[in-house]
Amino acid sequence: MTEVLVVPAAVTSQLTPEHARPGSVPASPPRPPHREYALPLYARIKRQLQERIAAGLRSGEFSAGAFFTTEKDVCRDFGVSAITAKRALDELEADGMLVRQRGRGTFIAQARIPQVLEHFYRLTDVMHGMGFESSRTVLRIGVAMPDSRVAEALGLRGRERVVEIERLYSVDGQPFLLQTSHLPVKLFPGMDKQDHANTSLYSLMEQRYRLAPDRCSDSFEPVLLHKHDARLLLAQPRMPGLRIERLTFSGDQPVEFARGVIRGDRCRITVNLR
Repeated sequence: MTEVLVVPAAVTSQLTPEHARPGSVPASPPRPPHREYALPLYARIKRQLQERIAAGLRSGEFSAGAFFTTEKDVCRDFGVSAITAKRALDELEADGMLVRQRGRGTFIAQARIPQVLEHFYRLTDVMHGMGFESSRTVLRIGVAMPDSRVAEALGLRGRERVVEIERLYSVDGQPFLLQTSHLPVKLFPGMDKQDHANTSLYSLMEQRYRLAPDRCSDSFEPVLLHKHDARLLLAQPRMPGLRIERLTFSGDQPVEFARGVIRGDRCRITVNLR
């Protein structure tokens, strides 16, 4: 049976303000589609929900993390089946506008942070350049023996040790990146004693040790967040994330090997190829 994008009068009359759920989709009947408007029904609903989200964010009615609607509400408000409602909400979630939580409903997603990869970059500089407020919290600093992956990347031999620095980066007050940097002690003696709370790592490398980072190799891998990482990133365990490994050079000298993970719902990466 073909579904028609209408709201029955009997349903509309019941959606009075005192019965409407806070944050739910408004009960006014959707616009009738033009004949040439050949989008599928779920796509038309998706478009109207997009407009509702955008208007709510502009007016301040909605904010990141706020309740938006439920699948049941969409079925009721648009007079469509659960399959159609689910498809529209799934599409909005895939676009990064909504986050769906089983048993709770659908919520306004946190804004995704764009990262454009076309040259060597420092995260805090990029964030500030795009108008975001960024901060970092040092979680742990120490000297340790590197694992085989770190030792190979940095060209270490025998019992050569590394300084390990674990930091949590936040953007606009929300956790974004959890990262641990590994630096050869032979190149950076005393790095574990420096003021990392008030000075960036790359600034210390450049100003104190005269080894300015000037290029890097980044690799990305989709992962499911482990319990430890999810807790620090204020996310759910096994939520999608993006693992980043960076090997940083000063000239031809490898100076840092870093491992990090980003919340998958907070990042959008663009790669410009020339």
